[in-house]
Amino acid sequence: MKFKQCIILTFVILYSSIISAQDVNTILTRAAALKDRSMFSQAIDLYTEAINVDEDYRLYTERGEAFLMNGRLEDAINDFNMANNLEPGSGYLGLARSYAINNEIEKAIANLQQHLQSDFKLPRKKILLDPYFSSIEETVEWRQLWKNNWYNQLDEAKAEIEYLVNTEKISEARDALSEIENLYKEQTGIIYLKGLIEAGAGNTGMALEYLARAVSEDRAEYSVWKLFIDQLNNNSDYLSAANACEEAILIYPEKTELILLKSENLRMAGDRKSALEAAEIYRELYPGNEAASRQAGIIARDNGEYNRAIRLFSENIENYPGNAQCFTDRAGVYLKMKSWNAAIYDYSMALDLWPRDGEAYYNKGVALLNSGKTTEACHDFRMALRYGNRKASGMLSKYCIK
Repeated sequence: MKFKQCIILTFVILYSSIISAQDVNTILTRAAALKDRSMFSQAIDLYTEAINVDEDYRLYTERGEAFLMNGRLEDAINDFNMANNLEPGSGYLGLARSYAINNEIEKAIANLQQHLQSDFKLPRKKILLDPYFSSIEETVEWRQLWKNNWYNQLDEAKAEIEYLVNTEKISEARDALSEIENLYKEQTGIIYLKGLIEAGAGNTGMALEYLARAVSEDRAEYSVWKLFIDQLNNNSDYLSAANACEEAILIYPEKTELILLKSENLRMAGDRKSALEAAEIYRELYPGNEAASRQAGIIARDNGEYNRAIRLFSENIENYPGNAQCFTDRAGVYLKMKSWNAAIYDYSMALDLWPRDGEAYYNKGVALLNSGKTTEACHDFRMALRYGNRKASGMLSKYCIK
């Protein structure tokens, strides 16, 4: 009860309807979640409430996007123009998308060109794959636009090296970097690429040295922060990873995934109380979200709050009855509670959905064994061993070989 009161108090403080300039990030986070849930009208209302207090350009670009998703093109265009007035260059992409949807090709291309000349320029691949531009990508104007070279050597090398690292071609990635490194010296993009390559090569320590420098720069790209956080996690530096999540949220409040990522790293760091608070905040943003309920359930289980964990995992089963993981999650709690029959039922349901889970067979065998059903347990231990669970061999030797 005290914890629930604490969560409610946290949200009263964080999400008060009285908005101050310091609350812009909170609004951006909440509204991003509403847009993710296709609740565009509610997101628009939230942005409008914030704009009445603080005319941050981000509120206009994000509200413009919500207007766009809601089919309100004129309102979207007004917002993107307002964003440009407040922060030059910030609204051109939104304008290009708006005009493309309205099939105003010349205006769409003109604004996209302005975007490509701005500090807000997206990578070429993201623009080419942008669904808003699908209706104009076969036009003469579109092809003419891409005859110009909008990206410098570092931009092009970044796209190439990211692809090479993603396809595990580390040697080729190093060669590509060496071709431009001297030209761009110690620019942030070069530092990031060095970190990316070392991360791809499995050299976590070296990767972190480079990435820590890269994220220290103003407005480091989100992909840089995400890689930095992932590498801290790989290095088992969970508290630093959680702190990095918090820093990244301040810069990219619309990236709500950081809240859940922060929760997981806090859990791994042993700070279960803070981890559960973060998970509950994410659950408030995304009611019924499977990952959020699972995260909260795992923390509750680790805290010995079994009834709470069962309630959360049961919610997932109700919402996602075709997901085997939801049943194995709850079964694991029943196993800890020594509720053998309930555990057997849930593991059986999970195995009906995914019959190649060696861990589920093993745990179901343990529950059957404790229920006095040795013959059935031995069958499950054999199935567990077949699907790679080595622990099952010990159980077979002890209970099943006469």
